[in-house]
Amino acid sequence: MQLIPGFDTGFFVVLAVALLPLVAVLATMATQFFARNRRERIATQQPLVRYYSHLVTAH
Repeated sequence: MQLIPGFDTGFFVVLAVALLPLVAVLATMATQFFARNRRERIATQQPLVRYYSHLVTAH
């Protein structure tokens, strides 16, 4: 039994519209992060996975 007809569809449409800017901002931030670190990674000649795994574990 559905109490409010169309509520589910409306909720998911609003949720999808709200998530679009979030995804866009996260993609932009990720692109800027990788572009900013690329020059140093290439200069030290480190593979992609090793550079970023060391970047994460280094405090």
